[in-house]
Amino acid sequence: MRITLFAAAAVAAIALAGCGKDVPRGRIHGTVKYQGKPLTDATLIFLASDNQTHSAQLKKDGTFEVDGVAYGPIKVSVQPLLPRSFVKADPSPSKAAANKSVVDEKASFTPPPEAPKTGSARLATHYTDAERSGLSFELKEPDQEWSTDLK
Repeated sequence: MRITLFAAAAVAAIALAGCGKDVPRGRIHGTVKYQGKPLTDATLIFLASDNQTHSAQLKKDGTFEVDGVAYGPIKVSVQPLLPRSFVKADPSPSKAAANKSVVDEKASFTPPPEAPKTGSARLATHYTDAERSGLSFELKEPDQEWSTDLK
């Protein structure tokens, strides 16, 4: 009985080891535009055929690149970058500053800069969901370009 269990476990281990074989992977690069202008302030999320996700932040000219993506069908979502809020603290130490649960009334808030006109603020919300975005392609090459102009 023990030999049968050991043999079954060994066969299962070998079968599972085969699932982890290296799949061909490639590099994706390109440009994302929004109404003909480079999109900025966004991150692309690539959902690969091996269910791994890969992200690439868009540069100021709308370009991106990401490595190590498994060949096969790729679904894409576009995630807007969240604006950062800036708090200017009082430089002088005080008892209130030492007690982190107390709010320093001398601190001032500076609002974040407005999103650029070509930023993600105007993008339709369906682009944030890879299943509904309509953005997909087949990765077949070791170095493949994928570019799009969002409407």
